[in-house]
This record gives sequence, structure tokens and C-alpha cells, in this order.
Amino acid sequence: MARTFFRSVLALVLVCSVAFLAGCALPGFLQQGKKEPSRPKAPVATTVALVVPAGQMASVVNSLTGGARLAAQEQPASSPVKVQVVRMEGNWLKTLAALPDNAVIGGPLTETAYRQMKQAGILDKKVVFAFLAQIDAGDEGTRAWRFFPSMDDQIDAIVELAVDRLDIHTMASFGPSDNYANAATSLLEQKLATRNVILQRIQATGSPDTWGALVKPYVNPTTDEATGALIPATPFEAVFLPDSWRRLSSVHTAFASNGEDRLIMFGTMLWGGYNNRGTQNASQYALVTYPSAYVSSRAPASLAKSSYATFWGALGYDFVRFASRMNIKGRPASDQVSAMARQAALMNFVLAPISYDARGRAKQNLFMVQPGVAGSTIVDATALRNARQEAVLRAEERRAHAAELETTPLGSGAGTLQQPAQTRPAGPIMRTTPHSSHKLSLPGAR
Repeated sequence: MARTFFRSVLALVLVCSVAFLAGCALPGFLQQGKKEPSRPKAPVATTVALVVPAGQMASVVNSLTGGARLAAQEQPASSPVKVQVVRMEGNWLKTLAALPDNAVIGGPLTETAYRQMKQAGILDKKVVFAFLAQIDAGDEGTRAWRFFPSMDDQIDAIVELAVDRLDIHTMASFGPSDNYANAATSLLEQKLATRNVILQRIQATGSPDTWGALVKPYVNPTTDEATGALIPATPFEAVFLPDSWRRLSSVHTAFASNGEDRLIMFGTMLWGGYNNRGTQNASQYALVTYPSAYVSSRAPASLAKSSYATFWGALGYDFVRFASRMNIKGRPASDQVSAMARQAALMNFVLAPISYDARGRAKQNLFMVQPGVAGSTIVDATALRNARQEAVLRAEERRAHAAELETTPLGSGAGTLQQPAQTRPAGPIMRTTPHSSHKLSLPGAR
């Protein structure tokens, strides 16, 4: 009996030893062995949803989505992004409502689409950044946010260059009487008034062929009897042109036909559309400048070499990078979203940098640019100031020459016959090919 018991115990000891050596444990007798270290979970990709028009603005949509997907491909493995394009057709509002909790919605919304999203409760359930120059009053920073330049941003850039860097004290505006031009001109007038600069308004009525006669009373030129030269007495140093680029040539001709070629001409972002591929006549625009959110020379190599190297491509590219930095999980309170946006905006933008204030309102520090051979180039304020000074000196030389001829007795000198001076001043002559207005490419603009 004792021998049988001893053999049983010995067998049990041998079994346990083998199990121990094999790294196993017998239930109820030994503690389980060490578990294999668990693999870290792959990070969940942020969904960036781009809401785009259906069947419209194909080039804009292609550039926007192409730039966004390029940025998504370049995202580090630690912060992946999935780009989802939602076209405004069919059950698109239900598609937005069904997006994951970590989704960030953006896109070139129309005003109608924005309000449909608001009525459907999308703004209350998701984080939405509208690519609009402005959104409904009271909504920005509370129900939605903006990722797009505003008219305020454009006028701020113009005023900063004109007043702070070029020391301009007098300006005029010359534009049509439509809503866009009136809004832009009124805003410029308000901002200049805070700098003690008065804006002279001139309304561009009638055909461009009549604009020479229209601006003549403002330029108030006198004709020198001896030379026929036009001597302008323009009471302003610069002119704001809130209209499409294709009108610039007519405006320049209107002033130049009255002897005025010294004015710096400021445009709006509408002018940017013509110059994506550059111009061979860049030297003719030495006194022309306008605000822009995109300068091709700032694009990273991957974007610059693609077919998306446009404002819209850069917008999609920057938005993906911005959205991934927000680390959205659900729909936080509005003040939290604003704080997250402020933090996310501390990145290197391809576009002009965007920032957010404590209330979640966006501001984009736009570039002031000039036409260039390879596309728009950022203004060199010193070069622009010098170009204007050269134009002023040319006008003074014409004036001095006319005065000299008036005081020279007839028949004196070398006896040569003085040839009449050109009635049209020397200087840049704008030659442009008509383009369709860039306003048609900007959401929310006319």
C-alpha cells in the first residue's frame, strides 16, 4: 500500500516537472506562465470628409481632392488619414451624419448647402470647417469654423502694404456698382479711415471705352501747348480695383490716356486665377499688386510636381494636415474645438498661414503678390516703392521739359524744330487677353 502511494506521488512530481520545464502550468496546481506582450493597436485613421459640388467645378474638385489625397499619403503612420469625398447629391446629408466620430468635415460649400447641413443637425454632431469667405452671422466659432480667406483678410493685406509699408496717404477706388465691389470698397474705406486715409470713390459705369472720359475730371490733366504733353494733377497715389483681372487693361488705359501712369493698382484675390501659369509680360505690371493665399514657390516638391499645384490643391493639402493635428474624437464643445483649432494651426502652411482667435474666428495672413514669369511672386515692397518713384520722376521730367519749352524764346537754341512729346506717357502698358472672371471659381463670391 505504501509502495503504491509512493509511486503515485513520484509520478505526479515527474508530470509537474515536465510541465514546468515545457513552460506550461496545470490548472489548479501552478500559476499560469507569462503572457506574450500584446501588440500595440494600430492608430485609428482620422476621416477627412470633403463635401464638394456634384457635376460642377470639376477642375476645382480635382485639385482639391488630389491635394488632400497627396497629403494623406504623406502622413506618418502614427497619424493616418482617410479622405472621403462626399458629393452634394442623393443622400449626402445622411452620409455626413453616418461619418465616424473622429471625422472632420470641410469643403467648398455653397450657402444653400451650408444651411441644409445646419438644418439637418450636422453642425451639432460633427466638426465642420467651411471653405467659405464668410458663414452665417453668429455661427463662426460656435456651430462651424472657417478654413478660407475672407474679404477682411484681403483688405487687411492691402492696407498693411499700402499704408504701413509704402506710406501711401491718398487712395481711390474704381469699380462697378455690384454687391461685390460695393462690399469690398466699403470695407477698405472703413479700414483706411482708422489710419486717417480718405478713399475717393469713382464708379466704373458704362463701356470701358468711355472710362478715359470718366476718370478725366479726377486726374484733371492739363495739356502743355508747346509739347502737347499731358500733365496730370491726380489727388491720389493708388487706386483699388474690385473687379476681375480682364478689366485691368481698360482701367490702365483710362488713366494713361489722361497722362497718369504713376498709380499703384491694388486688386483682390479675383486676379489670382489668371496667373497660375505665369506671364511673359511680368515687367509691365511693376505697379500692380493683389492679395493671394497661394504662391507656387512655397509648395513642397511633391505638390509642386503634381497637377494639383494650385490654390485649391494647396487648400486640400493643408486641410488634411490641419485636421489630422486636431485629434478629433466626437463633437467637443465649441470652445474646445476652437482651442484645438488654434493649436492645430501652429503648423507650417503651404498656403498663407491661418490662425484662430479665442472665439474660434479665422484669420489668414495673405500674401501681397505681383504677376511673375513662373506665377505670382511675393511683393518686394522696396522694389514696388522704387518703381513708383521712377514713374513719378518720369512725370516730373515731362513737366519740367514742358516748362522749359514754354520759357525758351522761339527760334533760340540750335535752331532745330522741337517735336511734340507723346501725348501718352511712357511706362508699363497693360496687354492682357480676356479671361473669364475668377469670381466664378470662388465659393460665396459673385
